[in-house]
Amino acid sequence: MKTYLKISLLLLTFFCMNFSGYSQDARSQFPGKIFHQSDFVPGDSCATLNPERHDDFTHENGYTAVSDSARFVIKMRPASLPWTYTKVCVGWTKTGATTTQNYDIVVYDTLGSGGAPGGLIAVIPGQTISGIPQFPGMIWSSSVVSIPVTTSAVYIGVRYDGNPNLAIYVSMDESVATPLWPGYQGTGGPPIWVTIQSVFSGYRCAGIRTEGQPGGGVICNLFANGWCPINTYPVLPAATYFNASAWLGDTLYVQTPTTGGVGATTIYRYTWNGTWSTGVPCIVGVTGASLTACNGKLYLIGGGTASITAGTTNVQEYTPATGTWIARAPLPAALSAHGSVNWGDSVIFVVGGPYTGSGTNLAVHYYRPASNTWGTIAGSLPSGQGRRTFALGITNGNKIVMSCGFNTAYLKSTYVGTIGANATLITWAAGGDAPQSLSRPGGVGYNNTFFVVGGDTNGTAVKNTKVYCYNVSGNLWFNQILNNPNAVSNMMNAVTAKCISDTVRLFQPGGYTTVATNSFVVTGCNGTFTGIENISGLVPHNYNLSQNYPNPFNPKTLIEFSIPKSGNVKIAVFDILGREVSVLVNDFLTAGSYTVDFDASNFSSGVYFYSLRSGDFTATKKMMLVK
Repeated sequence: MKTYLKISLLLLTFFCMNFSGYSQDARSQFPGKIFHQSDFVPGDSCATLNPERHDDFTHENGYTAVSDSARFVIKMRPASLPWTYTKVCVGWTKTGATTTQNYDIVVYDTLGSGGAPGGLIAVIPGQTISGIPQFPGMIWSSSVVSIPVTTSAVYIGVRYDGNPNLAIYVSMDESVATPLWPGYQGTGGPPIWVTIQSVFSGYRCAGIRTEGQPGGGVICNLFANGWCPINTYPVLPAATYFNASAWLGDTLYVQTPTTGGVGATTIYRYTWNGTWSTGVPCIVGVTGASLTACNGKLYLIGGGTASITAGTTNVQEYTPATGTWIARAPLPAALSAHGSVNWGDSVIFVVGGPYTGSGTNLAVHYYRPASNTWGTIAGSLPSGQGRRTFALGITNGNKIVMSCGFNTAYLKSTYVGTIGANATLITWAAGGDAPQSLSRPGGVGYNNTFFVVGGDTNGTAVKNTKVYCYNVSGNLWFNQILNNPNAVSNMMNAVTAKCISDTVRLFQPGGYTTVATNSFVVTGCNGTFTGIENISGLVPHNYNLSQNYPNPFNPKTLIEFSIPKSGNVKIAVFDILGREVSVLVNDFLTAGSYTVDFDASNFSSGVYFYSLRSGDFTATKKMMLVK
């Protein structure tokens, strides 16, 4: 580490929206200035809880962009997924008289052109840093945040008013010894992004750091383990099948073909614990389409008009704020009986279909709503794995799961596609076969769990009454939700999942028995189970229950355990009086090492015990919840 730092200040002026302007080197204004460590004003520099920094502790420069809503961001990579960033720290200096700066913390995905910042994920507004010292001094600001992340990288930084009368600068590390780390400068709205180094050639890393911890913020880790009776919730206003559903906020939207499966423009809306109402009809009536929520809007993609057997290239976008549907750029190929998922709230992937000829269709299409453009990954799916009328979902932020369906026969094969650094690459790997060959089931993913719901077992006469639950990272079909009160098929894109309070529920509107139905069934009336993760492909030699981490904790902690042979496993939590207060695992598991989360958001501070029971083995450990 250097014992002193040399600071120079560069100023880039932007006039309106073009990049003409000038850079100014402060060395000519402050000759001989030397920046000592003692010049740092004491402050929180994000050095405590899992810190992530990419500078070398030296900050030889300060940059600003004189433009409306100037932005500086740097790429951050979470240590694990899901992850929550809990603090953002920024280095500041100045050359003028003003000592205070107002700014926002901003978070962008990495899906822009060439890996640049893409869609805006989050804004934490109203931040203020005071007491900014005169060059060559520097101060750290710190903002307590809660930014859940489920992707391998995001851009985090600041947005502020680059008024040229306010000579406020974000500190920069210009040491040639520091590895280049992607950083971007954005100006205007929407921002035009350029690499910081393309503007300031000495750049190596921005003075932006973070702290964080494992866990996904509000992501539920409890799953409803049973269906509510068939009339618990209000029925759909009309019977339907080949329908498509998506949640947007607290509203469930269902695009509803006719009782004969013919395309229709009908849209119904449901609010949790409320009633159904009729929504704004879409532009083109379709059947066998997919409906995906992305960046606050709905996208109704493909589908047939007269029947599911002949797809279209229609893409229809709905904006709730205006209550309007508009046509968007068409699909690259006519599709129906396909599936679609939202990645990073900025890209929609379309997989599978069409109804006729799906066995040879290995392409995956991707759509960027922000630019209204399509791309195609030709030959993406593994050879022979094209299919229609299957279950599709996205888990763990970047893993597309495809299971069951039909090409020349009913399928139970499962494939997991890992999305690369951008939308142009998906790496597919075979997963474990589903417990049963099915066609026309529903599919949905939540966190690390993928659900296959209902479907035809062999021909349309016999419906699957179970929900099969798949642990994606552990490659394990680990639970079944039994006795669907409205066992149906023809609902490939109709089943959705939503976190209600602390529990993930499944929602199944309509579907086909031997006729269209209008039943609306929901899980949540028979206890819960917990998504678990198999963390090793090796078979352990002994039973083991590890100490939870972190401990003490608030409100979540991780418990690791190992079982040397397959069998029934129960992990339960008890209070200080010995009362069982939560069951984390109560399933048949194969031999292996696992982790399971315990979320104590609804529990009081104090001492708790957790136990592992499997076969003749029993172990108990103590943990401390401190709020």
